[in-house]
Amino acid sequence: MVRFWILFILIVALLAFLAQILSKFNVIQRKTRIYFGILLLVIAASIGIFTFFQDKKEDKINDLAQLFLQGKDLICQVGTQSIEANRTTFNFISGTLTLMGKEQSDYYHKTIPLKACKLKDDTKSH
Repeated sequence: MVRFWILFILIVALLAFLAQILSKFNVIQRKTRIYFGILLLVIAASIGIFTFFQDKKEDKINDLAQLFLQGKDLICQVGTQSIEANRTTFNFISGTLTLMGKEQSDYYHKTIPLKACKLKDDTKSH
């Protein structure tokens, strides 16, 4: 993530430098340079917002993985079917962030992406 931001800042700095040079030699007008700056700010803000939401998704998936590894039950939505996933029936595959059914369970060879799961609500009304 840090490499992305460093690269982005370098590109913006180079484009700003290019705009300054073009403006100095009267290739582009001052008004065009201002529009160009506003465009760069909008692009930077859009990338920041996108990154924020991606980080939130990633944090949610990491939290689910930690909860599963701690022995908590997850409810996963696969198509129209809701499956209760726990450590006795599923293995966690960290490389693909998926749950794979264990050999001795009813879900053998069933693969569920972790993003399709949520923590089982233990506070349901009786």
